[in-house]
Amino acid sequence: MDSITVHCNGVCKQLAGLNSHKSTGPDGISTAILKLAANELAPVLTRLYHCSLDSGEVPQDWRDALVVPVFKKGEKHLPANYRPVSLTSIVCKVLEHIVSSSIMDFFDQHSLLTRCQHGFCAKRSCETQLLWTIQTIANKLQGRGQVDVILLDFSKAFDKVPYQRLLHKLHFYGVRGSTLHWVESFLSNKKQRVQLEGVKSKEADVVLGVPQGSVLGPLLFLAYNNDLPEFVTHSETRLFADDSLLFRFITSQHDADLLQKDLSALEKWESDWQMDFHPQKCTVLCISNNKRHRIDTFYMLHQHILATEDSSKYLGVTVSDDLTWKKHINATATKGNHTLEFLRRNLHECTSQVKASAYTTQVKPSLEYASSVRDPITAADANTLEQVQRKAAWYVTNRYTDRTPGCVTQMIVDLGRQSL
Repeated sequence: MDSITVHCNGVCKQLAGLNSHKSTGPDGISTAILKLAANELAPVLTRLYHCSLDSGEVPQDWRDALVVPVFKKGEKHLPANYRPVSLTSIVCKVLEHIVSSSIMDFFDQHSLLTRCQHGFCAKRSCETQLLWTIQTIANKLQGRGQVDVILLDFSKAFDKVPYQRLLHKLHFYGVRGSTLHWVESFLSNKKQRVQLEGVKSKEADVVLGVPQGSVLGPLLFLAYNNDLPEFVTHSETRLFADDSLLFRFITSQHDADLLQKDLSALEKWESDWQMDFHPQKCTVLCISNNKRHRIDTFYMLHQHILATEDSSKYLGVTVSDDLTWKKHINATATKGNHTLEFLRRNLHECTSQVKASAYTTQVKPSLEYASSVRDPITAADANTLEQVQRKAAWYVTNRYTDRTPGCVTQMIVDLGRQSL
């Protein structure tokens, strides 16, 4: 990879495009100031960035972080159910973006990233991953078929990446010279404090992991687990950042044994590169259109028998063992109704425009998410989703007393809504 060149116009564009509401890092330099004075600061920062890249040194202020715990799911009193998001220097994040873009361009130019990876990649998303995966499984189910799917869950994946092994992989892929030295300096001697409700903890050293919340972190993680699919020889795998999927078409017990063999091979990858799967959170989904002739198999990871479920959530979509969407549609409608009730309680005195915006931003996206993946659906499932929008029409127009035939349909037309 060639050395990275920083252009003043590019820095100015990055500064002007900053979100003024982003949290300030430990250095106290606010995003609003950087954005307001973009033209004046761009030449100075360009020289500073060139100095940093040419010397392969990152100032200590840029390596410090304030860690804010963000709740994921489960019991709120358990620290393990929180994601540690790092607030770092905004000035450094601008340079991170330049470094990340340069490395990604190099990876794309030489097709270094595996095709199985759809996370943090240009022109790829959760939806493209779901489309590719579901279509592949559906094709294998033609006639009487069965596909065993193992959903793998890493334990604190981003927080366990060992630096020297990561640098070894970057060197292998061609990231060398001053750029590699800069990444090494960026990861070394990092310090962090936990910030919660205005109180900061004591400072602690960070000896593992790529910081969640940084710009460069996701790309470094992609490079680190990029070779995981190479350990899978008999089955297929899909990656979306730290979400991994392993599946195989099953016609006999021999096929199931081959899938178990690939699962054991991933155990070796995990051991070699000091990552950890969480067996209690890994699940098996046996997708079949003929349950009478289903081949039931127990798959093991770390001597732990993985739980077999009739439906599992993957990238926000509930996938059932018969590949129908009723469970997902019902869960989506329930979530939409709960959000709509929340809006009714808290925005009941607001104008119709505010209510319409609240519905558009808080309810509608969840109803439409991954719609291309679940299409076509049954008329009953479609009606389940439409009922949420019909309730929203009453809520936005505040015409609860109007019960004339076709009134709700007319409300939806008046609001300019299309059928979900």
